[in-house]
This record gives sequence, C-alpha cells and structure tokens, in this order.
Amino acid sequence: MKKVTNAGLRTQGNSHRPPSRIRAWCLALLLAGCGGSNSPDGPPSSPQAALPPEASCVLESPALAVGTTPELTVNGTTYTRSHVPDAPGPLELPRKDVGPAPEGPCRDSRRFRFGSGLYDTTGPIGGQPTGHADLAGMVLPPQPQIGIHTRLYARAFVIESPCNGKRVVYVSDDHTFSTALVRQEVLKRLAADASLGGKYTGDNVMLSATHTHAAGGGYGDPTVLPALPAGVPQVFIDVYSYAQSLALSVSPFDADNFEAIVDGITRAIVRAHRNLEAHPQSASIKLSIGELLDANRSRDPPAYRQNAPSERARYVNKAGNEVEVDKRFLQLTFVRDDGSAAGVLNWFGVHPTVMGNHGLMISADNKGEASLGFEKLMRTRYLPDATAGDGAADNFVAAFAQTDEGNSVPDLFIFDKDLNGSDAPGEGVPYRYRLGTDDPYDFDTPYYERGLPKASAIFGTKQLAQALRQYGQGDALKGPVDFRLFYVDMAAVTIDDPTVTERSTFADLPAELYPEQRNTCTGAVGLGKLVGGANGPAFGAAGFACVVDAPVDVGNDLRNHYNGLFNGSGSITAVVEGNKINVPVNGVALYSLVTPVLCTAQLLMPQYQCQREKVVVTEFGAGPAPIQLFRIGNLAILGVPWEVTTMAGRRLRETVLDVLAPVGIDTVVIAGLSNAYLDYMTTREEYAAQLYEGASTNYGPWQLAAAQQQARKLALTMASNTPAPAGVAPEALALGPASPVTTDAAAQFGAVVDDAQPSYARGQTVEVSFVGGYPGNDLKRMSSYLFVERQQGDGWVTVATDKDPELMFIWDGRTHLVSTLGHYIANSENRAVWTIPRDAPAGRYRIRHEGVSRASADSAPVPYTGISATFELGGAPAQCAQ
Repeated sequence: MKKVTNAGLRTQGNSHRPPSRIRAWCLALLLAGCGGSNSPDGPPSSPQAALPPEASCVLESPALAVGTTPELTVNGTTYTRSHVPDAPGPLELPRKDVGPAPEGPCRDSRRFRFGSGLYDTTGPIGGQPTGHADLAGMVLPPQPQIGIHTRLYARAFVIESPCNGKRVVYVSDDHTFSTALVRQEVLKRLAADASLGGKYTGDNVMLSATHTHAAGGGYGDPTVLPALPAGVPQVFIDVYSYAQSLALSVSPFDADNFEAIVDGITRAIVRAHRNLEAHPQSASIKLSIGELLDANRSRDPPAYRQNAPSERARYVNKAGNEVEVDKRFLQLTFVRDDGSAAGVLNWFGVHPTVMGNHGLMISADNKGEASLGFEKLMRTRYLPDATAGDGAADNFVAAFAQTDEGNSVPDLFIFDKDLNGSDAPGEGVPYRYRLGTDDPYDFDTPYYERGLPKASAIFGTKQLAQALRQYGQGDALKGPVDFRLFYVDMAAVTIDDPTVTERSTFADLPAELYPEQRNTCTGAVGLGKLVGGANGPAFGAAGFACVVDAPVDVGNDLRNHYNGLFNGSGSITAVVEGNKINVPVNGVALYSLVTPVLCTAQLLMPQYQCQREKVVVTEFGAGPAPIQLFRIGNLAILGVPWEVTTMAGRRLRETVLDVLAPVGIDTVVIAGLSNAYLDYMTTREEYAAQLYEGASTNYGPWQLAAAQQQARKLALTMASNTPAPAGVAPEALALGPASPVTTDAAAQFGAVVDDAQPSYARGQTVEVSFVGGYPGNDLKRMSSYLFVERQQGDGWVTVATDKDPELMFIWDGRTHLVSTLGHYIANSENRAVWTIPRDAPAGRYRIRHEGVSRASADSAPVPYTGISATFELGGAPAQCAQ
C-alpha cells in the first residue's frame, strides 16, 4: 500500500510555499500515470487515472499555506506567532499480519463491478418564517435560510463482487445527519422500484451524512418539544413551531425538505445502479491512505488529556506533539479498464461547520466544496432525469464522506495565543479570525449573513488537493463483498465481553473510573451540551459535573485559558425579524447555580444513576442504534449513528480489525452519522470531563464500550460467515404533515431591480437583483435559480449556476410575523452575487434568473425569467481562478 502525504508541500522550519508551476505539472503527470499491481484474474495492468491540467491550480493554491507556519496575518495585521503547525505523525496504515480471505473464488480476486450516481437534495429556503425548517446543526441563533451558497447532493456508489454476486450501496449526503425516518422511506422506495430487481435492502444500503451545518432540518431529526395532537388548527401549529425555532433552534417536520432528501438519495442510488448495470465488465478499485496536515484540529484538548498517558503516547508526531485528531485521508478510486472514471470516495474527519453559526446560506460547506471542485475538474454533468437519459453513462462522482470527526474542527487558530503570549478570556486570537480569513462574522458587519465563504473555500481546497494527490494511487482491493446489519437498544447493554472490558481499562488511571459492573443508561442530554462546541459556543460554561473524578484536573485551564471559549460566548445573540437581540449571560455563575440543583434532583431518578458525571438536563428519546458493516475486499466500513471522537474511533476500529484481520481485512474506516443520528461517542475518560462531546454522549460513560462490544459481535458473524445477530427491530416511524404553501402578491416578476454595471474586472463582484417569486415553491433541483452566461456567437453558454460557490443566490422576502402566519410574501427580491474568477475569459456576460410565482395555494406555480443587462469583461485571464 502506498502512503501518500503532503510532505512535498512542506519545507524546513514548517514554512510553506506552493510548488512551482513546473513542479505542479510534474505532480499532475505523475498522478496521471500511476498504475496498480497486476490482477490474477484481470488484464496485466490497471488503467491510468488521468487528471486534467487544471488540477495543477489546486495543487499550488495559496489556500494550502494556511496554518502551515507559526504566524497568522490577516489583511496586514498579525494576530499570533505561536500557532503550532502539524508535523507528520503516526499514520494508521493497512495491517500487515492479516490472514487470507475465506476459501472460494473471491479469495484473490481484485475485480469488482461498480457504478456511481448523484442527485440534488437541496430543500426550500426561508425557514420558519415561510413554514419550512431552519438550518440544522447549530444551537443558537435560529437560522432561517436566505439563499444558496452551494447546492446539496446525495452521492451514491454501488459496488459488486462478480465472484459472489453480492453488492453494497454507500451514499454520502450533504446534510447534517442521517435520520431513521429518511432511511425507512428510502428503503421503501427502493423496494417498490421493479427496475432494481430487489437488490437493495436495509442490510446492504448505508446512508451517511457529511454533517454540514448549513442544510435545512425537519426531516426526522429529534425534536425537543412534543408534537401537537392531530386536529389542531394550522395557525396554532405555526405559532408553536415558530416559537420553538426561536427559543431552541429546532425545526419540526418539513415535508418539502424531507421529500427533496429522500427523493434525491433514491435517485442517486438508481443512477448508480444503472451505471453499474451498463458496465458488465469488472475493474479494480484502488485504495490509498495519505496524511492531510493543517486541515483540522481538536476543539476539546482538555477532554483528550483525560485519556490514559499510555494510550496517548502511541499518537505523537515527529515534532513531539500529541496528535489529538486523526490526519488519515483514505480514498477509493473507481476507474474502469478503458480509462473512464466513475469517481472517488474518500473519508477525512473534520466538521463542515466553516460557514458559521451566524450564516444564513444553504451550503455543503468544506466537504461539499471539495466534491464540487473535483467534479468540475472532471466535467461532471448535473442534469435532471428527464434530460440525463437512463444514467448508464459514466458521470464522475466525488464523495468527500465523513468519518470520526467528533472533536475535529477546521478552526486552526481557535486556541492560539496573541502576540503577548496570552490565551486568557477575551485575549488570544480574536474568534472571528479562528479560520484564518477576514470573512464577516459579527452581526453588525455587512454581509455577515452570507457566512464565511472564503474559509469554506480554503478547507475545501485542502481536502480537494489531497484527493488529487491520491487519485489513482494505492493498491487494488482484494477479496469479496459482504455486509451485515443489526439494531441495538443502547440504553440496556451490559458490557460482559472480556476482550472489550480489558481494552476499556487502563492501569495508569484511577481504578474508581472502572467499576466491575458496567452498563449503559437511559439516554439523557447533559448540561454541557447547551454550552456548544468551542467552534460554535453558546451560553453557559463547560466542565460542570455531578461527580468530579476526571483523571486530569483541567478546571484552571477551562476558566482561565483557551481564549475563554469554555466559559461560553458570554451572551445569547440572535436576529429576529431583522432586529438584533443580545442578552448577556454569565455562564460560570449560571452553571455554578444550576448544577447542584440538577445533581440533587438526579439522585431521585434511578434511571440516571449510571450517568455518573453527567448533569442531566432532559431525557434523550431515540430509537435503537443501527450498526452496519460492509466488506469491500480488504477494506471494512463500519457504519454507526454517532459523531465519534478521535480516540474513541481508534479503539472502535482496532476492535473490529482484530476480529476481521484473520480473514483478510487489513483496513477499517468508520462511517459516522450513518442510518440514524444518536449524537456523540466519547471514550469513558473523555466523558468524565463533561465537555460538549461528553455531555452529548447520551447513554452514559460506557457507551463506547457497548458499541465496541456490539460491533465486535457483528464482525465475528462476518468473520465466521454466519448471519448477523438478531438484535432488536427498528422503529416504524410516521411522516409529519405537509408543508404549507407560500404565495406571492402580484408583481412584475423577473423585472430587474438592481442591474449590472457596463464592465467589471476579474475579482470584482457583480450584484444583480430581480422582482421575484418565493423560491421554495420550485426547488429547481438539478437546475438553478441563476445562470451566469457568456455570449458565444449568436447564443449564450452557461459558465456558473447557483451550485457553484462563486455564485450566490440570495432571497429577501421581507417576512414578518403577519406574513409568516399567513404564508404569503408581499415583496420578494431575488439577488445574484457573482464573484468573478480570475481565470474567467474575456467577453460579454449576463445573468439570467429563472423562478416561479404562485398566486394562491390552489394555483400552479407560474414560471418567469429575468435577464440582466450585458456587461463586459476585458483583458487576459489568469491561469488559475484564485
């Protein structure tokens, strides 16, 4: 197995310079010509995986330099000189001491059939003011969407082993989490589609989310307040839902968003199926493992320090620093023997939270931006089913999937000291620069509601560049395809597997952490969850517990260091009906007061006794946990419904790999946020600190050990070729009510309000607005509300749509309480914001807006078109966009 790193982009002293043009071209040519090992049942050599020349622009992008030096300078101002860049470290490579695959025709097979497909899953904008769901994932403030930064897509891969006829489906979807309700309905639609031949069931379909926090909710995600009974008038439902979103930032069911997600995932799978069926020939699948540095960091160092010194000592990099988040970048490359490419599927653990908890734009964030960037290089087509044919032709799909990102964030400078060497509360690097850009953050900053698009581009580019380096690299997977799934009641697990018990006990930590009797608990949410993560702080303060037995005392650090971020944000800030509300909160004082009260009450509730350190706020009611295992040759994919922290992920992978290594599996990757969402998973030791992740580990301190035990049980059945354990039955879930229809007042739809200037220079921004209808009444999936067009002869060619990050679609419906309750929009303005790429060709351009208006709930949407004035772009373009 080839190890691919980014060491070639690093120089002495951890300084950084992008490679020269010649160097980048050489790297691109090297990647284009790499091959794999010969296959005993295939052609003598594997096909070349070719990259287009434009890939060199990504490989030399200035974004790659961010975080690679001790200094952070933004717009000429230096904020720190004490940042610690990453250094190469311990990399989890394929295990060497593995046995052979089971006897049979698949033992030495390096041949697979595969297909890929994608489809748009972008839901409605507008949020609660239009009766739709707000953005999901952030606790505060409420986030009703005002537009689209990038569209959201489901990306599906179907993989079959010709030697045993088994196939699996892996879907990576641009949403905050998967839900059991989405999975239930997708499986129903797959079963009802006769063209699929009954090939896809719950056992061999894995649905995983990328975890972007800038996607709409309301698709089966857990709600805090109970649903109103049937028959309650719609006006009362609207008021109840609106109040819930304002107070708790939780959206009730949104049928329109739910349908966009379920339909998009289903269509992506159908396309992947047809793509596979149209290619009966088999080919190899390359697996490469690389190390992506300076793209993620831990948001909870005090919790990581609770892990045993003996365990932490295994993960130290060449600079002598502990590696608190996984740097492994694992990628599969799907290229057929004729050189046609079906796509890539990779895993790297980092939160897609770059757009921020203040932004109001739908966005696939850094992972989605990397996917779109790779697909743009490979000329991917985004066409609806009506014009795309049967999906049989190869269409490159790039899925940047999620893995063990529980404590991993892209906020590289979040805890760095200021120029005076201080990281006390209110000091250190200012929070708004934690991602290394000058993107607007504060509510009184112009365009704050557009989020942090520059930062999203930086961290998307870092992942994209690593994917390009590894494209076509590695060795061919070898062995069969197999799959297992079962459901577990996580509230009632006794840890009695001696292997798991032994590996969950550390002799160099206090014995009182490890009682003889170990059980999971009734699910409960801890007080520390309300604090938020350090990369998205809310009110309150971290580290309060009912039992103080954390192995390392971090109280002083939590209160007086880390730039004060573990003391909460100091206030609750929100924008309601265009007005900024800021309520100061002394988090330390508040939590010092409420903690003893809650802990005393907890003593009277026996169902929470085994939560031990956790300060319980409310019960966590959720269904059983789906635990799923795929085998693709020598790779195993473990699908779990949690956000798994780095150390927890290391233990979980090792547990499964120990079982599967004797039958030929040498690599395990965790697919987090799969098939349902049950919050976080920390180690028992991290749990003791009760930071955000520990407070969100709902089933108590032994949740990880229980998951290890159940995953091991599942892996044993795969190793022995026996059926999966019986488990418990998944819940049968009901759909919510239909979404309301939002109507438009009569207007001259498509008329230009603010027009383009006669000419622009590259790097400038073109803003054009139109009289518009409410966009949520036509989601334009696999299409666009906006088209930037360049004149070519007598016609126009599209150069950008609202899926592209350089073209934002912004809707201003001027909503207020009365229009919210009446579901009408008196005056919509739809705006295009195009930042002209530096490589845009000279010529004449225009911006076209396609929309619909709707006069009443009973009438059909009426399409309209608006076209801006033409504008000129002169001069010679740069070779690269940035």
